[in-house]
Amino acid sequence: MLYHMRYRELCFQLRTARHERALSQAALATRSGISRVTIARLETGSAHDTRMSTLSRLCDALGLEIATLPAGARPALEMLLARERERVRRLDRRLGHAVLAARLVTARRKRANAVVARARAVVDRWERERLCSSHYISRWRALLAGPVDRVARTLLEPGAWADALFQNSPFAIAPERPNR
Repeated sequence: MLYHMRYRELCFQLRTARHERALSQAALATRSGISRVTIARLETGSAHDTRMSTLSRLCDALGLEIATLPAGARPALEMLLARERERVRRLDRRLGHAVLAARLVTARRKRANAVVARARAVVDRWERERLCSSHYISRWRALLAGPVDRVARTLLEPGAWADALFQNSPFAIAPERPNR
């Protein structure tokens, strides 16, 4: 049964890689030298006795590598990947708030004050509609207190609660990131 699940996963990964590269089965057949019918059977899981050379040629054509893992290693790798993705999300949120801080400092005073006022109004709504805990709301109120320059500095150094606060921001944040 384990073999069947791994085989299905391999078929799914090959089909996903082909779709991500916007290739038809015919185009992949041309690139790899494997027939379109074989690719279709492999992607549907109906070709149960696939040669290693066939998989190798398909992987080469898709820019993939074939790798082996020790038994039981996959859950640990998936956990590491999930942790890394969460770390990247936290960094993205921090980056978005750092960009916002820079924009607040460089914007015209009236515009910067309006942005902070809108954020304060969002926090008021959170409290009024009981959308967040009182601890969370009080921390955002403290962060948003004072003049715009202080708010900008506080966004750059929000303390130990930064990651928790930035998960749900009263600002409309869309961090500028290079395309990956």
